[in-house]
Amino acid sequence: MEHPNTQINESAAPVLRLRLWPAVIAVAAQLLATVLISVFGTTTLLDVWASLFGPLVTLIVPALWWLFASRAPVRDRLAGLLLFAGVIGWLLFLHRPFGFMVAVRALPVMSTGVVVMLLLCARIPWTKRRWYPAAVILACAAVFTPVRIEGMGGNLVPDLAWSWTPAFEEQAEYPHGAARRLPDAAGPKDWPAFRGPLRNGRLPGQTISADWSTPPEEVWRRPVGLGWSSFCAVGGFLFTQEQRGEDETVVCYDADTGDEVWVQAMPVYFEDIMGAGPRATPSFSDGKLYTYSVTGILQCLDAATGKVLWKVDARKETGAKPPQWGYASSPLVLDNIVLIFASGGEGKGVAAYDRETGEPAWTGGDGKHGYSSVQLSEIGGVPQLLISSNLGLQSLEPETGDLLWEHRWKTSSNPRVVQPLVLDERHVLLGTAGGQGTRRLRVEQAEGQWRVTELWTSRKFRPYFNDFIVHDGHCYGFDGNRLACIDVETGEQRWRGERCGGQLLFLEDMAMLLVLTEKGKVMLVKAEPGALEKVAEFSAIEGKTWNHPIIHEGRLYVRNSTEAACFALPV
Repeated sequence: MEHPNTQINESAAPVLRLRLWPAVIAVAAQLLATVLISVFGTTTLLDVWASLFGPLVTLIVPALWWLFASRAPVRDRLAGLLLFAGVIGWLLFLHRPFGFMVAVRALPVMSTGVVVMLLLCARIPWTKRRWYPAAVILACAAVFTPVRIEGMGGNLVPDLAWSWTPAFEEQAEYPHGAARRLPDAAGPKDWPAFRGPLRNGRLPGQTISADWSTPPEEVWRRPVGLGWSSFCAVGGFLFTQEQRGEDETVVCYDADTGDEVWVQAMPVYFEDIMGAGPRATPSFSDGKLYTYSVTGILQCLDAATGKVLWKVDARKETGAKPPQWGYASSPLVLDNIVLIFASGGEGKGVAAYDRETGEPAWTGGDGKHGYSSVQLSEIGGVPQLLISSNLGLQSLEPETGDLLWEHRWKTSSNPRVVQPLVLDERHVLLGTAGGQGTRRLRVEQAEGQWRVTELWTSRKFRPYFNDFIVHDGHCYGFDGNRLACIDVETGEQRWRGERCGGQLLFLEDMAMLLVLTEKGKVMLVKAEPGALEKVAEFSAIEGKTWNHPIIHEGRLYVRNSTEAACFALPV
């Protein structure tokens, strides 16, 4: 007979059977939703749900299951929950102020890992089995501790990198070259401002070969500082804005060699989850360069030397609060003034300054939030300034800033970034990200009164920061981060392509789009409404690329937050 004090063999003890099916369903649902949204999703809002809020929502079900329906011993339930919460708290603290972005990447990895481990170890006695999911949680903590946040992609998914890999600005070297003479004025083939001479992303009089079986020849490649500024090009020179360490800089490069000609720096640093550095593109006019910093400082520089001629802080002039993602308005030079979006609201949304002295000229418009640039247009034979913002679209009188007309279409969660597009003397397209889409407006003047009528609103064309063009009655641009085409008469979508994000310009004489994707690939796409037809492509630069491409003197210039490159386009 067995002695009553004899211990029972652990292997003979009954195996604790956890109720795992609710957790398996929750994890599988979250993974399935992520895959489906990645493949079929059409808006950045869905991407946000999949990458940020999805893990938080699906975490609730496993947590409730673990606490109330798992059948695990009560002490182990509490210990497991505390361990899980402790790791999340550690990541939030360690990677502040953006620790949330690391945590949401770690959450689905930990929850999935724990459930999979419990399934694999289902037949092991609980006294041993409980340590396996704990090991998974600690392993995830070890993996996500030595990372840093590199910002977000265009689909708002956080980008992570190992902390021991040097940040680009820590390893970049900026070669210098000898200065050459800068022309006093922009020529007919120059690219002196954001999106070109007419600021519309269109390039007339330029044809290139569409045969890229041999990719365009690389002329030069060089590191650049952080930021989403594009190039402007005059004569043999390029101008852009970069973040170099703690300084926001304006840089002039030799267009033929990529060598640095001059650098103007000021101690300004701005960083958010989208990345660090300036967002605006310089504007060249009559030998001067006008720049707008991400923190609201407007400068006039001697374009030949980088010498500061005058400088104003638009925030102090207007009492404005910077938009959430910083100032991104590229200065518009018009006659004797230079204009910016100042975000002051209540008559101070747009600010005009004397281009020679920097003295305030006028303020107008009511926008408080937006990333669009002031745009000179002509509607009904009347020159006017258009600005899109959180309020919608407003038109201002160029000499005084007085309101001519407006279309109120408020937005809060979906910031307006893209430029309004004037179709003709009476019609304008206004684009918005997320669920609001694009709207066609008819603008008319009769007996001194302006009237604005909504013709249609399409929720199948939702540009975020990806500008668009119109050709032969069709609009080409991005629906979320998918290249798309809509009919401008009806707003109906004609086609929608794969996810690529990025920016584009239009080669008018070829009826083709040149697309620089978010991954740094360059594509030629026919501007035809029948179907998406990609003609050629090649990989130009590495890394997240949100900057607009330019073509100048038969060369393609591209840049992002790490590098810039020049390619000779085949003819």
